[in-house]
Amino acid sequence: MVDTEALLKELLECFELEAQDHIGALSSLLLSLERERDPSEQLRLVEGAFRRVHTLKGAAHAVNLVDIAHGCQELESILADLKRGDIRLDLELFDRLHREVNALTGQISQGKERTAPAAPASIPEEPAPAALSEPRRVVPPAPSAPTGESGAADSPPREQSAPEAAQAGKGERGTRQHQDETVRVSTRLLESLLLQSEELVSAKLAASALHEELAAAARELSAVAGERSRALELARKALKGAPTGAQGRALAGLVEQSSQRERLVEGRLRLLEKSAERNLWALQGMIDPLMDDMRKLHLLPVSSLVDPFSKLVRDLARQLDKEAELKCTGAELEVDRRILAQLKEPLLHLVRNMIDHGIEKPCERSQGGKAEKGSIGIEVRLQDGNRAELLVTDDGCGIDLARVKGAALRLEIATPETLERMSDHDALQLVFESGVSTSRIISSISGRGVGLAIVREALERLGGHVTAESARGEGTRFRLCFPLSFAMMRAVLVRAAGRDCVIPAANVELSSRVPALEVKRVENRETVVVSGEVIALASLARLLGLEAGAADPDGAQTFVLMHAADRRIAFAVDQVVGVQEILVKPLGNQLSRVRNIAGATVLGNGRVVPVLNVADLFRGALLDRPEAAAPSAPGHRPARLSVLIAEDSITSRTLLKNILESAGYLVRTAIDGLDALTQLKTESCDIVVSDVEMPRMDGFQLTAALRGDSRFASLPVILVTGLESRADRERGIDVGASAYLVKSSFDQGSLIDVIQKLT
Repeated sequence: MVDTEALLKELLECFELEAQDHIGALSSLLLSLERERDPSEQLRLVEGAFRRVHTLKGAAHAVNLVDIAHGCQELESILADLKRGDIRLDLELFDRLHREVNALTGQISQGKERTAPAAPASIPEEPAPAALSEPRRVVPPAPSAPTGESGAADSPPREQSAPEAAQAGKGERGTRQHQDETVRVSTRLLESLLLQSEELVSAKLAASALHEELAAAARELSAVAGERSRALELARKALKGAPTGAQGRALAGLVEQSSQRERLVEGRLRLLEKSAERNLWALQGMIDPLMDDMRKLHLLPVSSLVDPFSKLVRDLARQLDKEAELKCTGAELEVDRRILAQLKEPLLHLVRNMIDHGIEKPCERSQGGKAEKGSIGIEVRLQDGNRAELLVTDDGCGIDLARVKGAALRLEIATPETLERMSDHDALQLVFESGVSTSRIISSISGRGVGLAIVREALERLGGHVTAESARGEGTRFRLCFPLSFAMMRAVLVRAAGRDCVIPAANVELSSRVPALEVKRVENRETVVVSGEVIALASLARLLGLEAGAADPDGAQTFVLMHAADRRIAFAVDQVVGVQEILVKPLGNQLSRVRNIAGATVLGNGRVVPVLNVADLFRGALLDRPEAAAPSAPGHRPARLSVLIAEDSITSRTLLKNILESAGYLVRTAIDGLDALTQLKTESCDIVVSDVEMPRMDGFQLTAALRGDSRFASLPVILVTGLESRADRERGIDVGASAYLVKSSFDQGSLIDVIQKLT
């Protein structure tokens, strides 16, 4: 009996993978078509897109997804008219084609959700487009002459399904026996195999530690045996000159017997040491190649991450009445898919910020002597054997440094004196602090000041870092440095306040000891001189919240000199134990973010020690203000903030009221803008949340009225509306709204975050 449900599930999974390939190819074809000016090449691209849609329609019919098949039919009709010349290519047609592809993407995602197990609903703050799915390894088919419709030269290579791969193998077995066959394996299975193989590394480390312990024990026993042999020889000489009695002979026999046993034990230890060494080499010979092969299975080209961003740049720019295109170089570099998955969100935030804040409108660019179409570039470079950098650039207006400093002052991230001493480069890095934004208004795209903070945190979780460079009127560049894979890494084992901890060796320049008299105070900081340069010295134990251990008896100070980005700091430690290979393990979901700790590792002797987060250590060492305010007096409770909601829909009004009251706010409601204005004249509030489209007085009019009254000129106003156009957002800016949230991407978390930021 055929299990119909299992068969349908398998068919839907196959369709999902095939549909992702077709949608990605369609997006690339449309972008290429928009740039192409040669009529014959345009016709070829249209033909390729038509065939992709036709194939997708047939696949949707095969799994009974009628809605998707109907959507394909609509898109196919447009492309057919285009092929016949009934319609012409223009910007409006391209917008329509991209909307149709986006609609198909949404239908495919909904179809996946209908077949997937139920999960708790959640709406991300800035949801990524459906096209930005998790990177997958693409296994290209064997190079052969194209046949049939699939032979159109129109798109990146498509991953073969298992039946296709098997059929290809049958057809070419007589002439291509040397070629490797390929199969499709779920990423979950690959992840499981990699985790299991990584556990073998612990066995290798344990074998190495056992070998070292046996060698050390054999050396110690050898030294004891040597001393015992010398003592025995002296005893023999003494006995030769003395009368020999029964007790003397018995004592000499016992000493000789003990010596023989020691030599026997020493010999067995030496044999065990050799055996442990052979086992260690055997384990290394099996585990190291296995780990290399498993890591290669997880490698994907960076293009699998950045290719979908071309469509994102185009669509988002059109949404904001701008023109922009993405250019990418070096994307053939291969990176661990787990790292690419963690780079997706930071890259999304950077691109969204660049389009919204950096790229100017076509008229503004023309006035500034620039091309009307803005440019966003992604360049991937290899730094060394296991590190790379991703450069994300734009040719827009650049970052306003004065606004960055102003935001930092308002949020009390830095004092005026500190900002005065800061170089422009250092001050620019404040954009990565949470809450810092140069936008005049909060929207569904950007403006909350958290996007770049997310970028920095994501890079630091990977063991990398990010820096920003900008010039007004010329553009901005972000430099993201990260590892290529989660491989075994070399680390420095140090001891601070009697506790062992591990520092990535890639961040350590040197370790040294200096006399206590050479530790000087400069600008109220302890410093040491390294190669003629004065370097700040920070206590690692103090940064980790540990009680300092006993001072070194000889009065010397041990430190490790570390670097992060372009900074160098020396960290005082009790002892540098040594350098060894480690495998970093995450702390788990319950401890996803612990200050100063990046993960943990298991040493060869079985002890678990923390792996330190270098970026956190540097921030702690450079901090020039108390990390937290003093605790409030006992019994003191902060006053609850009051919110006035202006909304004509009773359903929306009730929903907003429940959300804010659950978050601890005092909430009043008004049925429209006029009612809200009347209430404010008799009773004030801390913030106003208003709809836009309301009778008598809409949200724009309410905001303008509040800004025109000196009593409410600084009162924060959040507009929550279904109006998504750029013109509506700009009108919100003009009337003085503090934030503009679109209902289509609204969730309670984003509203509460905005209220907290504005109050």
